[in-house]
Amino acid sequence: MKIANPPHDWLAAATAGDLGALDRVLAAVQPGVFNLALRLLGHREDAQDATQEILLRVTTHLSSFRGESAFSTWVFQVAKRHLLQARTRAAESPTVSFEALDEKLAGGLQLAATLGASPTLTPEDKLAARQLALSCTQGMLMALDREARFVYLLDLLFALSGEEGAAVCEISPAAYRQRLSRAKRAVEGFAQRTCGRVNAQADCRCERQLPALRWLDARGQRPPPQVVALHPTEHAEAEALLDALQHGSEAVALMRSHPDYQSPEALRVGIRAVLQAAVQGDGRPS
Repeated sequence: MKIANPPHDWLAAATAGDLGALDRVLAAVQPGVFNLALRLLGHREDAQDATQEILLRVTTHLSSFRGESAFSTWVFQVAKRHLLQARTRAAESPTVSFEALDEKLAGGLQLAATLGASPTLTPEDKLAARQLALSCTQGMLMALDREARFVYLLDLLFALSGEEGAAVCEISPAAYRQRLSRAKRAVEGFAQRTCGRVNAQADCRCERQLPALRWLDARGQRPPPQVVALHPTEHAEAEALLDALQHGSEAVALMRSHPDYQSPEALRVGIRAVLQAAVQGDGRPS
């Protein structure tokens, strides 16, 4: 996954008011922005709202881009300023924490042991276990505060170098490395302690949690999962990535098992309407 750097002529034409060029620029950066927003905020609806707002800010501030850095760096900075303050439909801290997640997983294993598990997994069980793995890894990510989560995603999702990440965050490379190191230690330490996909000695397995989750579902007590409703192509990619994991894999491999989430085309439809109204009003987007 990456945020693309559109050709210079696209940017020049878009800045001059060419709506076709602007639409191409937005189409180039939208998938990366959406995946960043989704992994940082944890829910599709929040991510869609945030992505549309970020794309609007890119549009209305495009003339301020001076080419002193890569365009993708500038877009990351625009995204960061919005995402670190964006409101979400569900509370994050203190509801989401490593301690709360650990307690929830331990409780699920205890309840499942009481209920008993089926000796064999059906195809539906396997699908539910994969979905749970995605939800659980997203839960680990949500246990970080937003600034740490953002830095972790720059490395995990976009593989930015220390210098690139520091430029995005507008801090020194040393400060960026320190933030990233703390975030990695927190996530990877938790995964090593708890997750059987990462550490074969850990107790928790997605399939072992299924009886407890179904018991809660039947009583309407299960909380909504993070990053729900995978599209068919996302299911296939997630399945391949998760099946490739073996016990002893690094936690970062587990965290990267999420697919490239599909960014809705409808996001740009609303932006086009705003731009067309602006053009009709004064001849060019503001």
